[in-house]
Amino acid sequence: MAFSKFKQLLTQRAITCAVRFSVRGDGTVTIFGILMFILMIAVGGVAVDIMRYETQRVQLQYTLDRAVLAAASMNQTLDPEDVVLDYFARSGLPDRYRISVDVDQGLNYRSVSATAEMDINNIFMDFFGIRALTSPAAGAAEERLMNVEISLVLDVSGSMGGRSANGRTKLENLQTAATDFVTTVMAANDYVRDEMLVSISVIPYAGFVNAGSTVEELFPISSYHTYSSCTRFRDDQFTRTGLGDFEEIDRLAHFDYQHQYWNSELQQSYCPTDDENAILPWSHSIDDLHDLIAGLEARGWTAIDQGMRWGVTLLDPSSQDELDAWWDESQLTGIDTVHEDFRPRPESYDDDETLKIVVLMTDGANTLQIDVADGFREGPSTIYYHDVDERWSMYLPDQDVYWIPDVIAGDSTTYNNYSGILSPTPYVAADGSESEALSWPWMWANFTNRGIALGFYNAASSAVGDWSYRNRIMNDGLDHFDGTQRWGNSAEFADQNLRDICDAANTEGIVIYSIAFEAPLRGQSVMQHCASSDGNYFNVEGVEISEAFDSIASVINRLRLTQ
Repeated sequence: MAFSKFKQLLTQRAITCAVRFSVRGDGTVTIFGILMFILMIAVGGVAVDIMRYETQRVQLQYTLDRAVLAAASMNQTLDPEDVVLDYFARSGLPDRYRISVDVDQGLNYRSVSATAEMDINNIFMDFFGIRALTSPAAGAAEERLMNVEISLVLDVSGSMGGRSANGRTKLENLQTAATDFVTTVMAANDYVRDEMLVSISVIPYAGFVNAGSTVEELFPISSYHTYSSCTRFRDDQFTRTGLGDFEEIDRLAHFDYQHQYWNSELQQSYCPTDDENAILPWSHSIDDLHDLIAGLEARGWTAIDQGMRWGVTLLDPSSQDELDAWWDESQLTGIDTVHEDFRPRPESYDDDETLKIVVLMTDGANTLQIDVADGFREGPSTIYYHDVDERWSMYLPDQDVYWIPDVIAGDSTTYNNYSGILSPTPYVAADGSESEALSWPWMWANFTNRGIALGFYNAASSAVGDWSYRNRIMNDGLDHFDGTQRWGNSAEFADQNLRDICDAANTEGIVIYSIAFEAPLRGQSVMQHCASSDGNYFNVEGVEISEAFDSIASVINRLRLTQ
């Protein structure tokens, strides 16, 4: 009974306290304040997380923008993707970013785009179930060049007349490939509006380069004879891309190499006397370029270094005066090969809107490069002639004496008659008129090695009993460019010259594509050395030469004039 009353009393007290608690307002402000404080802390924490996120996003975007700008520069020699990644590695950003780089580039442009994102771990928002925020960044940059200067250096040596893997001659395969190449790359020119972006110089080469009548008028080629226009660069001229002021290019002697041991008189000159396989410089004319390529003929040895030196010369800014002079001449004669847009070319190497390209092709390796030896090339010879009395005199320098043969009745041209006299002076006529020394260029333009040595000096040598001078002309009259005698190692010197000029061109930023067309290993080696990158070297057979040219041309074809 007592327990029941106690329980009832306790229940009444509890109800009374609950009613009193529900109707009193003491402490409600404190509770509200606590709730507001918690809310303020939460909002402030979210703001801190957002500020951290934004700071990180801005740094990410800033780094990305700088990276793609640097990677897209045409002056940038490193791989564009590596450049972007390196910028991020050096940025000080935490190594939690994820990045994707896309590169699109051609011979005259480079476009780099990239996206990046990075997770920012939250401090306060994590209480609300948001563990991290992801900051994104995206950027793109592009640089394009406006002008392209191309030197097409083509092998037309005798081996190009041989059959290729597809049954056609190698020269025919080359002509097809080079013709299509010209058509493709010239598509960048606007012939309707007469706006030219692409110029091409074609440099055919064999054991020499025939400068031809046009280039001979423009460049300072030595003028000790005018029979032909083949040239040779000296060893010291391969270590640089340009020519100095008033610096001459040596002219190759005019002589007959092929018949030197079998005929006395010149039968076929080593260098053509016309514009066969001659250089066509700085052209915008598709027809002129096609015509030149179609007319190429295969003959002679192989001098890749000489062809490459001319190709680089026509891209070097030192040739600006020559092109400018040609333009002035074109206004007087009406020739339509050089275009007004090309007048400032070749542009300087630091011109950001011009790209210089060499496409170098060979089917072989450097071989003999022959010229008349020093001492026999130019100036007066040791052979004298009196044109009125038609008398000859041969000087023997070792004895310092002249052999004057008698005239054979009915044959006033005889100069190898064993009947005659030794004299301290050349023939002097009765009236006192003297004989004149014939020039060495004239002698080589009319007689072979055999003709000069045996025809003129057999009798003279017999008269003094000394055959040494005759033998020097016979054996040493023709020389290699490097000074070694017949069948020496001039090819090795030519390989080094080729490496030197390719190195000099690559240093100046000239882009070199090289094509070894069914070439031997030594030829492949130097061509691979010349290429500006591994991807710029092609080793092809048969119709693959067209694929190589197409591969190069397909990139150049994307040239566009950008404002």
